[in-house]
Amino acid sequence: EAAGVLIRTEALEGDAVLKSAAENILLLYSSTDGMDGRTINAVSGALYLPEGQAPEGGWPLLVWSHGTVGIGDVCAPSFNGRGARDPQYLNPWLDAGYAIAASDYQGLGTPGTHPYMDARAMAYNNLDLMRALATSDFPLASEVIISGQSQGATGALSTASYASDYAPEVKLAGVIATGIPYFSLSVMWQLTAQRDRDAVSASVPLSLYMLAYAEMLDPDFKLADVISEQAKPVVEQIADICVFEFISAAQDAALSSNSAFTAPVELALMKVFSRAGLFELDFDTPVFTGSGTADRITPFSMQSAFLESACAAGMTLASKTYDGANHNQGLLRSIEDAQEFARQVRAGAAITNSC
Repeated sequence: EAAGVLIRTEALEGDAVLKSAAENILLLYSSTDGMDGRTINAVSGALYLPEGQAPEGGWPLLVWSHGTVGIGDVCAPSFNGRGARDPQYLNPWLDAGYAIAASDYQGLGTPGTHPYMDARAMAYNNLDLMRALATSDFPLASEVIISGQSQGATGALSTASYASDYAPEVKLAGVIATGIPYFSLSVMWQLTAQRDRDAVSASVPLSLYMLAYAEMLDPDFKLADVISEQAKPVVEQIADICVFEFISAAQDAALSSNSAFTAPVELALMKVFSRAGLFELDFDTPVFTGSGTADRITPFSMQSAFLESACAAGMTLASKTYDGANHNQGLLRSIEDAQEFARQVRAGAAITNSC
């Protein structure tokens, strides 16, 4: 059993289809479990091919590392669709002549619980998707650009970080990361200190996803032991509904940090944060970043802290800030800049460093 092998393909249907794609293909491929670093899993994903004739050398390939969708099997994007936002970002890439490949990540649509925010799991899943496609008959160029938003920004950055060790044969030309979550200790203490523990916000349901993963990391931790009676009906749905419905359920139940939890959960969350930050910032692949100043999901201060650390590590960064843009708008307003960055790295042009 080897990782990075295409197991089967079939036509993609329903909400998972992208309108600008000439072919929408469902993939199943093998990948290394990012949690134990050994077990070979089956992971699902999708491939979208643009209209027209592939150029000599194949379609340039954009690998899309998706943001938070939930942790249940029903939430796998190749099954559940890509919501309202992502097609607005992805269709213009197809229109520009890029093929797009996208992993669902381990545990979404395939056996096991999705290890939400685990950097190595997303990296291995993305790299094994690239390897599987490189040995397939699809007309794809050998050089790849990876793009990710939010959870997927961690996925894209960690893919570049793990590439040289895990999949040195992969040719990664550039990384595009928007809405970057950055879980350094100083950022986490700052956000914890500033947080209104009585506020009903999306941070509580996202924390519940992380705590479901904390159960997988720490056999002594049980989510059921730290949630309130008020939170129980919401937590019972965690694997059955997807992110927007889950956030709505948490808001309808008026869940805040104080009302959702009966005991401190910071230590359990820190274990997940350490897995989310499980990658080095000293890789050579050039990176484009896009940040919205009005982002409340991954606050602008968190994204700025990432840029500071990345510059200190010597990374090549082309950074753009979108004034007044929220989490979704930051992604959508970045399209033109991200495509220009992609053109430059594919052409081998020097990137003007924002550091």
